Amino acid sequence: MRFSVVNMKRIEAIIPEEKFAPVFTGLKELDLGGFTYYSVKGRGARKREVVRSGSGRFESRYNINTQFFVVVKDHMVDTVIDTITSLASTGLKGEGKIFVTSVGDTVDVGSKVRGETSL
Repeated sequence: MRFSVVNMKRIEAIIPEEKFAPVFTGLKELDLGGFTYYSVKGRGARKREVVRSGSGRFESRYNINTQFFVVVKDHMVDTVIDTITSLASTGLKGEGKIFVTSVGDTVDVGSKVRGETSL
């Protein structure tokens, strides 16, 4: 059975690694059912770390970030975005991005339940 009405969104965010712990806690408190995260390297507007080595100091080529995603029912989108921005932002440019896309269907692998109830 296919669902034709899209009532779910995938929220994907990239934030500085040091901001992830409070965001992780905040998302857990929302009782979302689960989310996936991993460490990534990237280069954006945020100032990169200055690294010291035996031959002097140099600016790192990339920033260490955490990227994560969660699929939620439409009514949770603003709450999730507000949680991420309130816990990860200091107001400086280049602190990350949040992407929101529509999800047509989901399937729980174990139970084989489809759609919103699989979340």
